[in-house]
Amino acid sequence: MERPFTSGTEVTPMAAACYPLARAAATGIEQDVLDLISPKPKRMAQELAVLLQRGAIFDKGVLAKLHDLVGVLDAEIIEGTYVDTHYDHSAENVSDTQEYGMERLTPEADRLTNALGVLVELYVTLSAVHDLLRAEKALQGLRAAA
Repeated sequence: MERPFTSGTEVTPMAAACYPLARAAATGIEQDVLDLISPKPKRMAQELAVLLQRGAIFDKGVLAKLHDLVGVLDAEIIEGTYVDTHYDHSAENVSDTQEYGMERLTPEADRLTNALGVLVELYVTLSAVHDLLRAEKALQGLRAAA
């Protein structure tokens, strides 16, 4: 079985990669999110954008705020998704049905997906860094006890 990480030194580059992601996420929040969500999540998104822009990505609560904002955006995108139904009555249509649907996004939902991608990537990378650090701490405790 191949291990995904060979040493704890790989955490540093991963953690460093979170900073440009955080700046991109803050820009996405400011440009594509704030004017499209309701007031309560908007305040939370503004607070998160300030933290991300400041580089406070490892502060307590940032992961939870990211998770909450991803949930809000996901719900908004689902609400902004509709099915565009097309009908094909031509003689060349040999399928069982004469209609088909294509999922489409409203322009607002499309803007939210732009920010969502970066936010999810930041969330996953930050979570991986936290998990690796937690694992290293647990291993140090086990080694000290042995």
